[in-house]
Amino acid sequence: MADFSISKAIGSGFSLIARRPGSVIAWSMAYLLVAVVPMALMFGYLLSELPSLFANLRHMDPKVGLSADVFRLQSKMMMANPLVFVSSLAGRALLVGAIYRSVLEPGNRRFFALRFSKQELWLALSLFVYGLIVAFALLGVMLGGGVLGGLAWLVSSLITDPVAATLTRVVLIGGVVIAAVGVWAWVAIRFSLGPVMTFAEQEFRLPESWAFTKGHAWKLTGLGATLAIIALAIGLAVEGVILAIAYSRLGGFDQAHLQAFFPQGQIPNVVPLLFTLAPAIALGFALVGPMSAILVAPLASVYRDLKGQGVADGAGRA
Repeated sequence: MADFSISKAIGSGFSLIARRPGSVIAWSMAYLLVAVVPMALMFGYLLSELPSLFANLRHMDPKVGLSADVFRLQSKMMMANPLVFVSSLAGRALLVGAIYRSVLEPGNRRFFALRFSKQELWLALSLFVYGLIVAFALLGVMLGGGVLGGLAWLVSSLITDPVAATLTRVVLIGGVVIAAVGVWAWVAIRFSLGPVMTFAEQEFRLPESWAFTKGHAWKLTGLGATLAIIALAIGLAVEGVILAIAYSRLGGFDQAHLQAFFPQGQIPNVVPLLFTLAPAIALGFALVGPMSAILVAPLASVYRDLKGQGVADGAGRA
């Protein structure tokens, strides 16, 4: 039976960064251009109308109600939502696809492994459906956990001894929470290889991930937990650096220094604030590629080991 190494999978992202640092930076820039810039332009346009909106709200007649400007801005925001969704999904597919291609097809290095091809379209679909599955699984366990938690509370309330009742309540509700998180994580893990399978085989393969991960779910859970710890550690370190940069650029986080950017009773000075925080923002966007490589490459490595190097290398060369 094919198997994979957790340590090898974890090291695949760091190895990818070391071997192809230029590509990793290019992935950050590509994601910025495809996913972030359109969103920034749209919200910048919407924010440009806020001064007139706030002026209308301040002079609003309670008897008349909201002005037409409010509803016009709301309609524009609703029209912008589909474009934000499409650009965000396209950016994710472009970034994730480049990482998958770099692991599964190491010789396919043209344009930093960035493509807008059929593989990326299938990948975008699988990422979207996978997100829906995880979201609905979370909703399901929250609803089921809420019902079971209510029953646990009801059962514990029947105990006359207050100490025993509290202890029983903690044990039962704690067990419900652990079980709910476990069920949600199990669903997410069993479908986790669906996107990379879809990318490699150029067909929608999300349902097949359930059977493909059979017998490997516990190792995949260990891999996911390890990656979560690594992401948390790196995230805290990066957050500290970004906060230090922001503190030095703003001169402090006290009211006196923030007053220039957030005047009371007025619209925040967004543009000067963005220019002031530009180094911190640039650092955050530059790390999109490296962090994605660390978190995404392991799944491609796992798929390659479970499926077989020969099959994986031959996938997606259209």
